Amino acid sequence: MWSLKLIYKRNKGFTLLELILAIGLSSIVALSLLSILNYSKNTSIIGNEIDELMLNGRYAMEYIKKEIKAADKILPANKIYVLRTSYKNNLGFAIMNKEGQSYRYTSYYWRNDGKLFRISGHAAKEQYPVMDVQWGHNEIGEFFHSIKDSKLDLDNNMIYLDLKLKSTNGQELNLKTNIFIRCPIDN
Repeated sequence: MWSLKLIYKRNKGFTLLELILAIGLSSIVALSLLSILNYSKNTSIIGNEIDELMLNGRYAMEYIKKEIKAADKILPANKIYVLRTSYKNNLGFAIMNKEGQSYRYTSYYWRNDGKLFRISGHAAKEQYPVMDVQWGHNEIGEFFHSIKDSKLDLDNNMIYLDLKLKSTNGQELNLKTNIFIRCPIDN
């Protein structure tokens, strides 16, 4: 008769069935954890892209609104030769501010690489400026997909801003606002 002490001492390892079950259960747990981690990573990436779109869009919109509210005069973009010829993808208006004895003209245009730029230049007289070396450009934001629906409404003294943004992975955001113009408008 076998004693339990001998049986216990001889079986110091695991059986093949126990090893297969342990490996199977641990792989199920590991794959579940990896699946949850992958889902969390993808959700975080999408959230970061939406945050980046909101950051760029809201910054550009607030920047433009601030300049419109501080304007001395608003002009349609087609009255300025540079905007009519070289920068056709503009917002449809230009902002004029008097700075001492000169005038600063500012507008915004969109490039096909998804960036929104501010263009600004000086003129010595209150006349429509032409392009010269004093015009400066600075980037306002990126990820812009379209600004086509933005326009100046002369009848209602309103500027309609419609900024469409799109990330590299396809997330889209559309920001719209109406800005009432309090300064004179040059028809």
